[in-house]
Amino acid sequence: MPLRMLQSQFGATVQGASRVCEAMNEIVRLSPMVIALRTDAALHALADPASLPAGEPIRMVVEKFDAMAQSTLAATLEAGLALGRGVFEQRLPFDAGFRIATAALAPIRGRLRDNVDRLGGTRLDGLQAAE
Repeated sequence: MPLRMLQSQFGATVQGASRVCEAMNEIVRLSPMVIALRTDAALHALADPASLPAGEPIRMVVEKFDAMAQSTLAATLEAGLALGRGVFEQRLPFDAGFRIATAALAPIRGRLRDNVDRLGGTRLDGLQAAE
């Protein structure tokens, strides 16, 4: 394999690693925020049970299974694509693992973003900006 070809492959690998790190960073940043927002809602529900949105306790559990199923499907599809790229393009897919990881993390990131928006995370973002 020519050196130029390997250099382009390693550049793609660095970009793939960067995408995975970005996804993990967002997950690590948003997870405590969702936990805090849900804890706040649960504490308000102790004082006023009508304040808890209908179906929220069930939604907390069901959405995790749904995100995990979507994540598994996305990772499986990306693994198949990586295999196809390796066979048909006659090259080593150095960044295949990073592509698979990024695809697997995408549904989880999306759910966390949706939860922060739905549970009132913009309120917390405003507090962080003020500090």
